[in-house]
Amino acid sequence: MKKSILIILLLAAGFGPAKGQQAFNYDSLSILRVLLYGLESNYNIRIKRQIVGGSQGQVQANKGAFNPSLSFTGYGYYGTDPTVTFFDSYYVSGQLVVPTRFGAKFYTGFKLSTMTEIISGVPNYYPSTNMPVNESGMWAGVTMPLLRDFGRNNSNNISLRVATMMNQAQNISFSDEISVFIKSTLSSYYNSYLRLKVFRILSNAEKDAKEYLAAIQAMIDDEQIPKSEIFRAKAYETNINQQFSQSKNEINKSLYDLVTSVGGVGNISLNAYPKFLDSLPDPATFPWESYADYVYRNADSLIARSNYFKSQKLATGASQIEMTGAKFNKRNEMTLDLRYYYFGSTAYQPFSDFTQSFSSDSPGSSVNLTLTYKLPIANDVQRGQYLTKLSAYESNNIQLEKIRFDSKMQVYQLITDLGNLITIYKNQIELAALEKKTWESEVQKFKMGISTQINVINTYMDYNNALLNIENARQTIITKVVMLKYLIGDFPGTSEQLLKYNPWDFSAK
Repeated sequence: MKKSILIILLLAAGFGPAKGQQAFNYDSLSILRVLLYGLESNYNIRIKRQIVGGSQGQVQANKGAFNPSLSFTGYGYYGTDPTVTFFDSYYVSGQLVVPTRFGAKFYTGFKLSTMTEIISGVPNYYPSTNMPVNESGMWAGVTMPLLRDFGRNNSNNISLRVATMMNQAQNISFSDEISVFIKSTLSSYYNSYLRLKVFRILSNAEKDAKEYLAAIQAMIDDEQIPKSEIFRAKAYETNINQQFSQSKNEINKSLYDLVTSVGGVGNISLNAYPKFLDSLPDPATFPWESYADYVYRNADSLIARSNYFKSQKLATGASQIEMTGAKFNKRNEMTLDLRYYYFGSTAYQPFSDFTQSFSSDSPGSSVNLTLTYKLPIANDVQRGQYLTKLSAYESNNIQLEKIRFDSKMQVYQLITDLGNLITIYKNQIELAALEKKTWESEVQKFKMGISTQINVINTYMDYNNALLNIENARQTIITKVVMLKYLIGDFPGTSEQLLKYNPWDFSAK
């Protein structure tokens, strides 16, 4: 897992927000503070963390197939057996099994036993006697599949390799979940910021409309203009009031989106709006041409470094491993078991004198070789599993190609759109300045009696709409820039990067 500040912060916070966590204060906002709080409280990140933990558990479980195992058995028989051949029989045995990654299992074991054999006598010739017998021995061997399930592509090794790769994919996907959170939060944060900016523009417009209505009423009272002019001025004020009221709703909606993205409850003062501590980016200052050229020329490599692409690539690699293993394991089963024994025994010796029994060379050493071959009438199970894994791999591979293609097309479209939108944004700034001068000129002409109220209102509305168009264009540009940077993987990856991260940096990296 990447050792980024984002993940470190998440781990430091434990496995979720602590109980009784204080509500977030939305009265004063900075993008860094919002991001840090959201990394702790965002629900998708918290869920994804649990998925990563589950994938790590799968790796550990599959590693268990290669763990050595040690087993012991103790046996005791007290009294005479029903056939009257022995009594008081005991033994202890143990075995160590060491699996390997290529499918073979090495093992070694021992057995120590003692019993008393009953030697029946012949009446009137010789009496029955009891003969203690000690036996001790060891064995070592190997069992291995020779066709199916042997080598790098045996079932246990495939499972471990797939689990390991999927764990890597989940770790990368976890980083992508953080990137998605940053993308969503940046967009929501600046949208709220800009909705507040629009609110303030319309708030000033509302004040201007009230002052204008009062000025028209004063001119009517002084009999400078007809009384009917009040209706046009009132309609103008009502229009502005409606836009102003709607802007309040837009602020509330944007704040709701921000809170939803962060995933944490928050407090805000009644009848107040947040204070944003960051400055709004100015698209007119973006060095766009050089940056767009850099992204266009390096689109493939930039997309390939993104977390969402790397996660899908790892998932595709995991499915390829499964497919290769299924193809290899279409073979028939053949198993070899090669075992070496060495046992010794003594009679009429003290109980548990196993050292002497082991060195007695009776019965001594032996080798056992077992070869088992299974030839199925039809191998439909293995063939079916291979076809299933093959289909899954092809599907993942197509999905990877689709992600690459779609992302590249989105990047190209965003580059084109942003180039046009930034130009339009600059033109709108110039237009707003011209509309302001036009409106001020009409006001002066109206005072001189050579212009009409319609001209004054229309030129003011044109100026006001120009200001609103600037902020709406700014919002569109910001949203598209954030999306572009997500697609090319340009988000924080280390503690230094997070603290110094500037989404409006357009230098080549």
